[in-house]
Amino acid sequence: MNFFKLHKPLVYKYKPIYYDPKKEAQKERMKHLEQEEKQGNPDAKGAYQPTILHRGSFREMADRNRNSKHAQVRQSNIRLIIIILILFLIAYFLMR
Repeated sequence: MNFFKLHKPLVYKYKPIYYDPKKEAQKERMKHLEQEEKQGNPDAKGAYQPTILHRGSFREMADRNRNSKHAQVRQSNIRLIIIILILFLIAYFLMR
């Protein structure tokens, strides 16, 4: 108990548990674009243009996704049929 030698307050060293690299990358890109705009780079203007939503845009996106999914399934099925045919041919020649 000495009044002349007081203890320093404890310092809490906070280290975040969760780290989102996408969010950090986005902040870095935004900072870079702002610096380019301040420097007067004409390419920096309009570098980011948000998608304009209009009536039916969600349906169009869903149709595009559905079509691409069907194409991927079709390609997968064709590959599977080709592999099965090759395996049957190998089995046929081995049994002969």
